[in-house]
Amino acid sequence: MTAGAASLGLTACGVSESNDGGKADGKESKAAGGTRSVQTDNGTITVPQNPQRVVVTDNYAALMLLELGVVPVGVPDGTAVPTLMSAADYRKLKDVKTIGAPGTPNAQAVAALKPDLIVDQFYKDKSGALKTVAPVAHFDWTAGALWHEQIARVAGAVNREAQLTELKDRYETRLGEVKTAYAKQISTTVWAPLSGGPSGKFFLGTPVVTVMRDLGLKIGAGIPVAKGEKFIPQSYEEMDVLRDCTALIYPVQFDGKPTPTTQALLDHQLWKAVPAVKAGRAFPSQHFLMANYSFAIGAVDEIEKMLKKV
Repeated sequence: MTAGAASLGLTACGVSESNDGGKADGKESKAAGGTRSVQTDNGTITVPQNPQRVVVTDNYAALMLLELGVVPVGVPDGTAVPTLMSAADYRKLKDVKTIGAPGTPNAQAVAALKPDLIVDQFYKDKSGALKTVAPVAHFDWTAGALWHEQIARVAGAVNREAQLTELKDRYETRLGEVKTAYAKQISTTVWAPLSGGPSGKFFLGTPVVTVMRDLGLKIGAGIPVAKGEKFIPQSYEEMDVLRDCTALIYPVQFDGKPTPTTQALLDHQLWKAVPAVKAGRAFPSQHFLMANYSFAIGAVDEIEKMLKKV
């Protein structure tokens, strides 16, 4: 999605599961219930009432579909990576057929899966050519939309708004629990998320800022209100910007290890001199990128543990 997201590994990246090859008990699988119209960024398209065989062109969409109760039948190469998602999500995706590298879907591989819907968020030009195979729902995630806006659009495309409402309710409940239990810590601390970058740089900001703000956390380090969900490059020499922060959050993968660029940041002498780091208030997060509400709830759970220590 961005250079920062790519450096962290997750790139433009009750369950009903489809059979391989478009077959179900020897017959072609068909989406039941007629059709309906869906408004997308590539116009109004006609889709099955309840799509059963969905191909995605990015791994974020795959994770969005999983928590809505749909296992895609086709995903880009490299989507199922155990260090980038929960063990449960990895188990659901590891045997899904692949359709080529992200950004370059193979039309023949897609057609072989007999999809009734294709969902795309990043590759409008490439995915548009697939409309001869199945309806393509393009929801542009390159123009500043937030993660929860994107998943709402994906939920509409696959007719899973009821599941989305349940997820939002779970998220709001967890927010309320943590805000009530840790009101004092929330009101008296200043936070910043950051990650390692290339060539002596680090990034301020991350989509997890949406969750931090929903919790009422004050975001420091000069991170602009309008850009906190993005990745803002800084040089190591600018690390003094973190001096107003009570606590810091940095990313780790689902195996608990930082990526090489973030490890380089953690090893740097300027990082070790930051007051929050010296005080032991720099915390790892497996949910630094927002792919869906499960990631958001995971971030709330992690921040709750951090609040106990500040």
